[in-house]
Amino acid sequence: MKTIRVVAAIIYAGDRVFATQRGYGDYKDWWEFPGGKVENGEQPEEALEREIHEELAAGITVDRYLTTVEYDYPAFHLSMDCFWCSLAEGHLTLLEHEAARWLPFDNLRQVKWLPADVLVIEAIEKERQTLLYYEQNADIFAEGTVSADMEDARKRFLKYVSEGAYLLDFGCGSGRDTKAFLESGYRTDAVDGSVELCRKASEFTGIPVKHMLFQELSVSDQYDGIWACASILHLPKKDLKFVFHKMSSALKRSGVLYTSFKYGTFEGMRSGRYFSDFTEETLASFMKQFPDLEVFDSWITQDVRPGREEERWLNILARRI
Repeated sequence: MKTIRVVAAIIYAGDRVFATQRGYGDYKDWWEFPGGKVENGEQPEEALEREIHEELAAGITVDRYLTTVEYDYPAFHLSMDCFWCSLAEGHLTLLEHEAARWLPFDNLRQVKWLPADVLVIEAIEKERQTLLYYEQNADIFAEGTVSADMEDARKRFLKYVSEGAYLLDFGCGSGRDTKAFLESGYRTDAVDGSVELCRKASEFTGIPVKHMLFQELSVSDQYDGIWACASILHLPKKDLKFVFHKMSSALKRSGVLYTSFKYGTFEGMRSGRYFSDFTEETLASFMKQFPDLEVFDSWITQDVRPGREEERWLNILARRI
């Protein structure tokens, strides 16, 4: 089956997103996110800016990647890279579509979406639900994790970085590990996707903690080590690929990555959040997608939080080669 590669813009403003209605073809009157085909030699972001200018006579800023949707239509396979975008200039003017609406995040399913775009809606809902969990439960989460004993994992990680190295705590939560790194003399940046956890971690560590989602990491060759402790596990596996490439690029040559996942084969919503679990076998298979990252150590641990000792975690150390 022929594969058609396209891009889609999730244009948002406040608590609304922009949807367009098709005026032609087999799916006339169905709704979609605007976008179109990627031409030869184009990067996805470039294609998206061009398509939105051609379809809606407006300029956009491509803010960050959300997901890639793979869907089999009767005549072709669609591979669609989807990005959060904001309006940069001009007004959204319909040049190709029949109609358009600004839909509230809490009622995105009020229109009849194209089958592939339904998968985009699902990705939006999963991300928003996970982020909302941490905003609403920041106090409980921070209190339950700030004293968790991660010293053994930190020692295993720090063994492979030089004294005074530059580290990134990628999804710092309460700021527990950021504070430990700072007190040990490491220059440390800390980021988290929850505004409320950023505030609490800033107060706890004494440094500004940046509000940033994993997909927004955009630096190159900057860090000696990235610590992603129980953080990137909230991404669907198909979107983890994008973030692993981002982390690899952010590491210096021979830089070290630590990350951890709940042990198992589950993937989906659990306890109000999205989880991607791994076993040794599934993680080894997954990591084959990143030839520039060499996993050189892995181990299984019990959960260090009281009352959760039966939960197991898969920990890995990888090096950029």
